[in-house]
This record gives sequence, structure tokens and C-alpha cells, in this order.
Amino acid sequence: MHPLMSRFLDVTKVIEALERPPADDDARALVEAIEAEGKLKQQVLASKGKEIVSNDLQQRLIIASTKAAAARIAADPTLGPRVRKAIEAVVASGGTELEGLSLVQQSVLDEGFAWPDDPDDFDTAFLSETLDSLVALAKVDTDAVEAWVDEFVKQVDSNERPLRVAVAEALLESSWSDGPQPIAAEHVDDAIDALSRSVASNELEKAGAALVAFLGFLASKQLLGPARLARLTDIAKAAASAPERAEEEEDEGWGDEDDEEE
Repeated sequence: MHPLMSRFLDVTKVIEALERPPADDDARALVEAIEAEGKLKQQVLASKGKEIVSNDLQQRLIIASTKAAAARIAADPTLGPRVRKAIEAVVASGGTELEGLSLVQQSVLDEGFAWPDDPDDFDTAFLSETLDSLVALAKVDTDAVEAWVDEFVKQVDSNERPLRVAVAEALLESSWSDGPQPIAAEHVDDAIDALSRSVASNELEKAGAALVAFLGFLASKQLLGPARLARLTDIAKAAASAPERAEEEEDEGWGDEDDEEE
């Protein structure tokens, strides 16, 4: 998580930044982001002294801090050029600067909240990798996706192809239904959940293996980097094997009950 975001998770810290002249660039960026969000500043100040802050206000502050962090990252000597390349790629592919910036902000939010890492750590390398992948993602269109799915499916024998089609469709529906974006943990979880309803339980582990293969295939197209691939692979394997583990635990439980009855 970017230091600005972790610093201002506490609403009292946000209020302090709003009530006095910003003491540094991070505080200044946050104040500017909040002031750009309509009445958010007044709502934050009105929460002063309250023990409980509404979830809606907390979510809006997370969005504002994400935008502020993205602004600070754009000025960073290492990450800034990657931000500019990502936005330029979106514009070159027919999008707008605002759409490109939105993808950058989403990537910042993803790094901070989408993974089971220490929230105090800022994984600069992971974010750099994600920003680089936005350049390739900006060029993705329907024809490319169809060609990739066809290529992926034809890598295996005909009897295995229906499962690969189902896996590819499940992941792309969960991740790219609103347009290409970095594939995240929640997308893999949603894909496995969808597959669990459409694939026989004894085939779910195979579906998980096919999902891992598809993630690797997408990585070969530079649509996700090695660090994201490793994280998503672990999630896919764990999610696909969870039902089997649950069944084993249930069977063990029934056995224990039988032993007790005897």
C-alpha cells in the first residue's frame, strides 16, 4: 500500500490534514483530491468527534486517497514514466486520458487492497509490473481475445477443449466484461465460483489446472507480469482444491461420528 494511503486510513489524520495547512506533498495531494470530490470535505469535517464513521464515507475517502496516491506516483522518477506510457497507450488505442488515469488509479488500489500482504508495505516492483501491463492491455480488442481463446483451446486434444472454453470464458467474463484491466484475485475467485456451478465436482481440479494454464497463456501475451501470475496461480490452485478438501474433512467427520456411536 502506498504510504499516503496507509497514513490516511485513519479518518482523524484526514481531518487534521484538512484543518491545517498541508505539511507535506502527500497531505497536499490528499487535500486536493478531497476538495475535487464535491462535498466530501464538508462531510469529513462533519464527522469530527464521532466514534463511528459511515462505510460510505470511508469508501469515498479510500477512493480519494487512491487518487492522491496515483498523483504522487505520477510524479515519482521511477513510476511516473510508466504511468505516462500507460495513459499514452490507452489514448493511442482510442481511449481518453481520463480512462487511462482511471486504470492507473485502479492499479494503485489493487496493489494496496487486493492481496493478503502487509498493508504497511508498498510493493513498488509489483505496481511497476502492473503499470507496464497496462500498455499491452490497452491494445486488447474483441478480435484479439477471440483469437487468443481459439489459440489456447487448440493447444489440447479435442476432448479437453470444452473445459478450456469454459475456463477462458469464466475468467474473461469476471475480469474483462467492462473492458480489459489487470486480472485480480477477485476475478480468479469469481471464475472458480462460476466453474463450480457449471463443471462436475470431480472435474473442478482439472478446471483449476486449466485456469492456471490460461493465466500462463495470458502472461505470455504480456497481459500480466510474473509476480501477478505467481499470486493468481496460488489463488487458483487453492480455490480449485478447496471443495475437495471440504469433502475430505466432511468424510472424516462422518467417520468420527460413527466411531463415537460404536
